[in-house]
Amino acid sequence: MTPLKLPFPAKVLWPNGRGHWGEKGRAFKAHKGWAYIATKAAIGNTFPTFSKVEWNVTVHPKTRHPIDDDNARASLKAYQDGIALALCVDDEIFAAPVLTFGEPVKGGLVVVTIL
Repeated sequence: MTPLKLPFPAKVLWPNGRGHWGEKGRAFKAHKGWAYIATKAAIGNTFPTFSKVEWNVTVHPKTRHPIDDDNARASLKAYQDGIALALCVDDEIFAAPVLTFGEPVKGGLVVVTIL
């Protein structure tokens, strides 16, 4: 499957992010939608079947400031839900993502590869 290029997660989606619950809800919905659209575009008219979804995630931060691994994983929940919706699977079959950090990119970037 083609790697999915998704925006860097909004600050309110990170465990240490502070924001109103409504702001977090809107951000979650937007990120889930982006993941859904990107996944649908990547799979086209095929209907892959999965018993376990293995996925690799490369996080390209906005700056060289180090990012905590656990917080980065938690910020990906909306993307996981959107991908699961597009693949017509329950997100409980997702394995923990193999997470790597790439070089900083202006604005940040998340690249998801589903194996």
